[in-house]
Amino acid sequence: MIQKAKLYLIPSFLGEENPAIIPEQVKEAVSNLTEFIVEDARSARRFLRAIGYRKNFDTEVTMRELDKHAPRQNCSGLLQNVLNGINCGIISEAGNPCIADPGNELVAYAHAQDIEVIPLVGPSSILLALIASGFNGQQFTFNGYLPIKQPERNRKIKQLENASHNATQLFMETPFRNQKMLDDLLQTCNDTTRLCIACDLTLPTQFIKTKTIKAWKQQKPQLHKRYCIFLLG
Repeated sequence: MIQKAKLYLIPSFLGEENPAIIPEQVKEAVSNLTEFIVEDARSARRFLRAIGYRKNFDTEVTMRELDKHAPRQNCSGLLQNVLNGINCGIISEAGNPCIADPGNELVAYAHAQDIEVIPLVGPSSILLALIASGFNGQQFTFNGYLPIKQPERNRKIKQLENASHNATQLFMETPFRNQKMLDDLLQTCNDTTRLCIACDLTLPTQFIKTKTIKAWKQQKPQLHKRYCIFLLG
């Protein structure tokens, strides 16, 4: 009889390597794994070494890459060794797997196959931004990326601004478009609306501020090529 395997959801760094931010429980769980599903094998190996993983990647470890552009790809193929009783870990490129990140289809498949799923505690930029914002933590929505093109983008911003009266609205942008996102927010939202910018979370350059749109207009931060979460509340 094949022993039931477990699927571990492994949190990683949000930016620069900072082994201290990864809990010992995660390091201990990872140290026993030889099977991983990752977005990029090179960065996954770098992360594992940074947290003290010592197994030989050439002879002891199997890494299968998850194509983030095809999340519904062959789950049975990626999890074939797990189905045969070998524990496996999913590693995100940043933060926690399955949140603004591929992996949820694999987790859904694991549940369908009665594979035990074990989420491990680690840094989540979305939750860190929320608790540091001063906004409503009882009702909130993460909206992912907003439309790039106008006028859809401004319409979405107004929609989120209106919704923020009842629930905090979180969203993000690619680092090289963050400054444009801030400009669009300042041009579109009412002066009294509160905006939180949570930037470079857990890094030495961390910046978290909540101000009104009017106050942000008077002193705009430089966000280009920095990792940000935006919140309206």
